[in-house]
Amino acid sequence: MNNKVEKLIKFGAELEISISEAQGEKLIQYMEEILEINKHINLTRITEEDEFIKRHLLDSLTLLKYIKNPSASILDVGTGGGFPGIPLAIMMEGATITLLDSTKKKLIVVENIAKALNISNIKILHGRAEELGQDRKYRESYDIVTSRAVANLTLLSEYCLPLTKIGGKFLPMKGREYKSEITEAEKPIAVLGGEIKAMEECLILQSEWVHVIIVIEKIKKTPRILPRTNGKIKSEKFPLLLK
Repeated sequence: MNNKVEKLIKFGAELEISISEAQGEKLIQYMEEILEINKHINLTRITEEDEFIKRHLLDSLTLLKYIKNPSASILDVGTGGGFPGIPLAIMMEGATITLLDSTKKKLIVVENIAKALNISNIKILHGRAEELGQDRKYRESYDIVTSRAVANLTLLSEYCLPLTKIGGKFLPMKGREYKSEITEAEKPIAVLGGEIKAMEECLILQSEWVHVIIVIEKIKKTPRILPRTNGKIKSEKFPLLLK
């Protein structure tokens, strides 16, 4: 076992994430491929390996405790360099992980690396979440929808909850300012058919960097007119009167 894999498994154990040697090897191989390609195509700002292990690989895997169904259909909105979707796919071979991004070049890179590493349980989806949320093929189709995108929680909920099945979960990963975002987003989340069930701060190995996982359950259908177009989502107030 090489040192990087050993370190990943050790760090994972500290976070109560059990990673096998085979899983660890594939996760590290994915990291190495991303970092190599990142020299030519900007996929991540994090280029130091220990930081990559903590802030991309392990951070992605903190979602595992909230995904109870090993064969879940999971949508990763705004996947970028494949996070959290690819680490989840490596750890959950029975699940189907769809990686959604509006930048096709990034998706092609991620797909090619996944093929090279024989990660066969992923799908690539090029498009915008707010458009797919109005498409019957994708609307309310996924057991789990997750995102590490930088949009605020109100916007992110309108992108993601229309794609989440009733009875499924939307698992956004937010930063330290999550409390103010939740206050603003609580009513829009209810209109969209969601209900906040839990919040957990995930401090990655005593670092200053933290992600908060918000567990939002989809309890009813999203109103038909939602999501709105991207322009309206960003420029107009959320239509709370729909309730």
